[in-house]
Amino acid sequence: MQINSILDIIDGKLLNSPSISFIYSFKTDVNKVKEGDLFIAHNLDDIQIAVQKGAFAIITQNFYPIIDNEIAWIKVNDLNTSIVKLIRYKLAHFNLKAYFCNDVSFELLKIFTNSEKNVKLVLEDISDFISLINYINDNSIVISNNTELLNKIYPNNHNFEEKKFKISNLIEHSMFESSFTYKDTYFPKVKIPSIYIEDFIRVYNFLNISEFDDSKLRNFNLFKPIFLDKSFNIVEFGKSDKFIIVQNNKSLIANELSYLEKKFSYAKKIYITSHYDKSFSEEQIIIKDISKLKDFIKNQKFNALYISGFKFDDVEKILIKEEKILSLF
Repeated sequence: MQINSILDIIDGKLLNSPSISFIYSFKTDVNKVKEGDLFIAHNLDDIQIAVQKGAFAIITQNFYPIIDNEIAWIKVNDLNTSIVKLIRYKLAHFNLKAYFCNDVSFELLKIFTNSEKNVKLVLEDISDFISLINYINDNSIVISNNTELLNKIYPNNHNFEEKKFKISNLIEHSMFESSFTYKDTYFPKVKIPSIYIEDFIRVYNFLNISEFDDSKLRNFNLFKPIFLDKSFNIVEFGKSDKFIIVQNNKSLIANELSYLEKKFSYAKKIYITSHYDKSFSEEQIIIKDISKLKDFIKNQKFNALYISGFKFDDVEKILIKEEKILSLF
């Protein structure tokens, strides 16, 4: 791609008179830079490394001294805006399919699209997506859970959830495990709450999964229980009537709380947040420091602990860390 074309697309300013006039591809990760690449520098400390690796052009938002006059140095007002403009320009050349989806479908798509070369997910950090545009063609499918962002990079998009799916023979073994039938396929004891089964089937149908590997659902952390024993140590799935649910996505809290109240109305429930959250109709306890979590729950009687404002992995790690510390004594 010609440097002059890039300047027009991103409204950039060329700071020197380079001997090169083109680049091969775009990179935002300095570790992936190859000779001929254009490097978009979020971190100024990476620029020298990119130059040493053979970058033909550097885009920066902040001042950086020109250390190689042979390559192009481009200044822009906002790096993220420039990335969006570059992606939109490249995608405009293809007649591809694009969808916006809800957060649940997006999490499931991230789990099951590892081998789907044609499906390209636009993650929260748009910088990660620009490295994929060299592998996009008319057969590609672009999916994002950020409608505003998707409209910017590819306005001709559609609703992923537009079509409804029906299941039959639903058996809820617990709040976290269900068996059901979709078309002629029986799904026994799938570890997913019934509120998210339709989203699962939609992704399953969309990707045309021929052999379902339920072990992949271990990475699905929405309404996923962390079971605890009497000493508040983590135990295997279903081995206790005491559990923790972690939800860091505010848009899903109200629905999950309603589901929890409906399915577990008789049990003692405690709600913890990192800061006050109006999504909770019940009394909430605020714990700002996650390291204080285990000390707090040790002194509480509960069956279900619903936590908001922290990541699932961080909560799980702090519980495991506490277990290891106690095991030393």
